[in-house]
Amino acid sequence: MQLAEDGRRSYRHIAQNLGVAEGTARFRANRLMEEGYIRVTAVGNALRFGNTVMALTMLRVEPGHVTEVAEKLATYRNVRFVGMSFGSADVIIQTLHRSQKDLHRFLVDEVPAAAPAIKSMETFQLAEVVKSSWDWEAWLNLANPPVVIAE
Repeated sequence: MQLAEDGRRSYRHIAQNLGVAEGTARFRANRLMEEGYIRVTAVGNALRFGNTVMALTMLRVEPGHVTEVAEKLATYRNVRFVGMSFGSADVIIQTLHRSQKDLHRFLVDEVPAAAPAIKSMETFQLAEVVKSSWDWEAWLNLANPPVVIAE
């Protein structure tokens, strides 16, 4: 959690806060990174970089082509999130665009050409983002809920 608070925090500072040797803090952090548990990076605000349009699109895909479509859409730089789901959508994507015209072109021209197995799409353009959290502490606590013993 030390690096989540400040990804630039030194191993010396982390070690002091945890009461361990600096080498121990460095070893643990490097092991977590090497094993793919964490990645230390800067997170930019895409809306401040000129991408004024953000949209969620739910796609229905022909059976047997869901993974193929999801993987193809994941290659686009403006596609921020791709997930395969159950229910009324097979694939859900979140995309960023410089304008509504760019969003329209992407959905009308690019997506169908790249993934002809798409049967239908429903798009929701976000008017305002109320929360976009990179605070993983809550997620980690959900993954490891406290044990409650009933009396």
